[in-house]
Amino acid sequence: MILKKLSPEQIVTLNDYPVHNEQILKLYFRMFHKGQGRIVPPCPVMPKSAGIPLMRGNDKKINKYNNLLRKFIKSHPKAEYFLLDGTHKTTAATLAHKPIPAIIFKTDKDIREAKKLVENGEIFSLTTGQTIKSELESLKRHFFKTMLFQTVKGKTIKMCKNKAIPKYMIDFYRRKYD
Repeated sequence: MILKKLSPEQIVTLNDYPVHNEQILKLYFRMFHKGQGRIVPPCPVMPKSAGIPLMRGNDKKINKYNNLLRKFIKSHPKAEYFLLDGTHKTTAATLAHKPIPAIIFKTDKDIREAKKLVENGEIFSLTTGQTIKSELESLKRHFFKTMLFQTVKGKTIKMCKNKAIPKYMIDFYRRKYD
């Protein structure tokens, strides 16, 4: 298990568009914006090297899904990780122009070690399965249902463009890039 700061281009995010809970997004944004991001629990991610959530089978929908995923991966070479949980945190960090705190799960042992950190209070939140295989299955179900792949950066830009988040966050995010 490795703790690392990642950029929004490095993470393939889950599709919770628009945000599931705007109040949580506001809370995390404030923490990152005020320089308190170190107290935010890291987001669990899995590197592509641990597995890519491709489907098995040969029907039309499975083939379409696998082709979309392969095309996305090829066109986003910086996207090295799949997010397992933490869409509000990743979006908030990105909006505040801060690196995303991540905990990298390459093996089942990494997941078990992280769960012990929760028990000890070193990390106060971690919502994942017990194994890399179960996480891959969860990703497959999620993405197969949505048929959409995007990086944290891409989703954040889309949220700003569509005004799907509070204006003050959009203004802050754009101010740094305009």
